[in-house]
Amino acid sequence: MFLRRFEDVGWLHAFLSFLSEVFKPFNAVIIFLVVSVIHYFKKDAHFWLYTIGAGFSLAAGAAMKYIFQRARPDVEHASFDGFSFPSMHVLSFLVLVILLFRISRNIYIRTVLVIMVISMMASRIYLGAHYLTDTVASVIFMALILHVLEAVKNRFQR
Repeated sequence: MFLRRFEDVGWLHAFLSFLSEVFKPFNAVIIFLVVSVIHYFKKDAHFWLYTIGAGFSLAAGAAMKYIFQRARPDVEHASFDGFSFPSMHVLSFLVLVILLFRISRNIYIRTVLVIMVISMMASRIYLGAHYLTDTVASVIFMALILHVLEAVKNRFQR
């Protein structure tokens, strides 16, 4: 596996492990709730639409794990419970990042957020918790949810 070639790069291993640990799905949901409260007080007219969309995407992601029941990669040093598809780490992190995208229009912040999403995807593969397809599927699923939310938002604005 390509990412395994970087096992000897101590700072990279530490960073990818740290990212996966800090942004566990539960932690990302807690951070999302805090940011949501801040977002709510900014008087965003579409706050509830995006909050419901976020909740739906997390629930649907969890349901997909049990529908598909894809086994985790067989990596000798990895020991993860549960199913592999889709990556809930990536999905829950994307929920948080999308909310932060709605709050900040700063190109530098957005660039860092995109790099962080790619790093989260890499960390889940590097640690042996997911296949590339699990992480990419989470991104595609979130893109589909966003597309639906934008369509609903546009429908209400007419």
